[in-house]
Amino acid sequence: MSWLYDLYQTYEANQDLVGKPIRTSWGKEIVLLPVAHAYQNAQIEVRVTPQGEFYEAKVIPKEDAPTVIPVTIESAGRTSKPTPHGIHDGLQYVAGDFESYGGIYKKGNNSYETYMGNLREWCQSPEAHPKVQAIFTYLEKGTLISDLVEERVLLAKDHQLIPKWKKELEAEFGEKPEIFSVLAGDQFSTFVRFSVYDAEIITDEVWQDLSVIESYVQYYSQNLPEAGLDYVTGQQLPITENHPSKVRYGGDMAKIISGNDLQNFTFRGRFSDKNQVAMISYEASQKAHNALKWLVGKQGFILDGRVFLVWGKTQLAVPSPEESSMDVFANLFPEETKVVTADTTAQQFAELFQQAMRGYQKDLTRDAPIYIMILDAATPGRMGILYYRSIQHVDYFKRFEQWHQTCFWRHTYGSKNKQRYTFWGAPALRDIAEAVYGARGNETLVKNTVEQLFPCVIDGRMIPKNIVQSLLKRASNPVGMENWEWQKTLSIACAVMNKHFNFKKGERNVALDKNETDRSYLFGRMLAVADKLEEDALAANGKLGSRQTNAIRYMNAFSMHPETTWKIIQQNLIPYQSRLWGNGKKFQDILKEIGNKFEISQYNDEHLNGKYLLGYYSQKYELENKKDKTEE
Repeated sequence: MSWLYDLYQTYEANQDLVGKPIRTSWGKEIVLLPVAHAYQNAQIEVRVTPQGEFYEAKVIPKEDAPTVIPVTIESAGRTSKPTPHGIHDGLQYVAGDFESYGGIYKKGNNSYETYMGNLREWCQSPEAHPKVQAIFTYLEKGTLISDLVEERVLLAKDHQLIPKWKKELEAEFGEKPEIFSVLAGDQFSTFVRFSVYDAEIITDEVWQDLSVIESYVQYYSQNLPEAGLDYVTGQQLPITENHPSKVRYGGDMAKIISGNDLQNFTFRGRFSDKNQVAMISYEASQKAHNALKWLVGKQGFILDGRVFLVWGKTQLAVPSPEESSMDVFANLFPEETKVVTADTTAQQFAELFQQAMRGYQKDLTRDAPIYIMILDAATPGRMGILYYRSIQHVDYFKRFEQWHQTCFWRHTYGSKNKQRYTFWGAPALRDIAEAVYGARGNETLVKNTVEQLFPCVIDGRMIPKNIVQSLLKRASNPVGMENWEWQKTLSIACAVMNKHFNFKKGERNVALDKNETDRSYLFGRMLAVADKLEEDALAANGKLGSRQTNAIRYMNAFSMHPETTWKIIQQNLIPYQSRLWGNGKKFQDILKEIGNKFEISQYNDEHLNGKYLLGYYSQKYELENKKDKTEE
């Protein structure tokens, strides 16, 4: 129950935001839902006057469709059983003329009468609200569909709603009505939200009016079931067996807590009754699930239905383990541009990254915990928590910063906004996962790999060997990729290799290390010299970019049999070396310097490890960026 309690506490800590819409950086509007409320996409908005008269109606664009609606325990998770919501609902519940326009009630139950009975009780209670009473007065007339047809919001023929639009209807009705562009089903499945228009004063919409929300919460709290021991709070509170769905998005029917399966031994064999597993109060369930929905919509990272979520109880915005070093910085300092230039050094970026970490931590209270959760649904109706833990923010930021300072390299590719730039630091976990599998990696493989990497950031674990080996193989095979993809894969592989081989040391070496004597590193340097030599020769003849160099073409074979393959590469270099005349000697001198560092016994055909990629990249980068003294 720790995750439920932590989410419950998060809701309590953010009570001042309940019911208030906020807009995310990508333009989505989200609300921390009040108790006994849920999100629903509406297709039609009906306005009535304070006296309960029809005023106007319109079709709601899809981007404005999400609506906060009051719900009951039963209606929040309803499927086929007719259980009405509080105010806003489908046509079969709110339209008194539903049957006269061709509608059929499910299982013979008159949903409209049930809905009106519930609404009447609210309107006659001490917690009644004038806006709700105005809506009730209008709906009592039973003319909703008739009014919508007259307004040409719904389409009817011979006093019957036309379920689906057909092209042959154009001759009679003209252009396709707007309602058919926002409906997933037929017209009978339309969901209606209500508003009250007052010509004298400007008021909030009914679904955004905090006084209406509070009115329903107070009314419904008096109709809750008997109290029991709540396992979350430890208090005697009304208990519920029905828990909310729609955690990840509006149409998500998967539940984290469910005990309605009496056939497949979900709890039988251990318990005779599902309440013996756990008893959860309605209030705790609502607040915890609403906080989770809000956090997922606000800052969750969703990959093929799997949710990766990190948050703080009071300071909600916490850098996610999934993000790259550049993303972390850009999220905190979006106006800064100096870090996106090619002139920024590794040391400069490290200093800026540390500033970003201090910026995140400055408002955190002492010993404030950070929560990490991974969610996914195995079936459409069941969701599981794959990973959950809380960690003190001091430990979290220490390990987070350690990851970005050790899984460290120079990258030249885009980020979330698709801009291309150079940055130093750790790549995003998704980029690592995609580099592991390339084009053949489906979303399932990618999200499983991201999940594998989460503990490496949060707990400081070593990167799994299967990821290291897969990256080594893909980065060693540039022939199978376009140049941009290989360059991205190479820099990501170097970051992972740097982390892997310097795991205990905690170092972040990017610059060329001329004192390194590791055979793999030295062979990588040799390959880089051969690559640059041939590139310069091709450039001298105006043929640079016309084809891959021999070093790149033989790279895969070189990683497996370096001694044998080097003989082939060196032989192919002879004509290119002669084309460079005196400049060719510079490369020959570097190769001699590297060769002198080999121990005779180490110059053999054994497979190279990932350090050869580090040697290749660092040597190639120095050759491309270090000016010759004569040029200066």
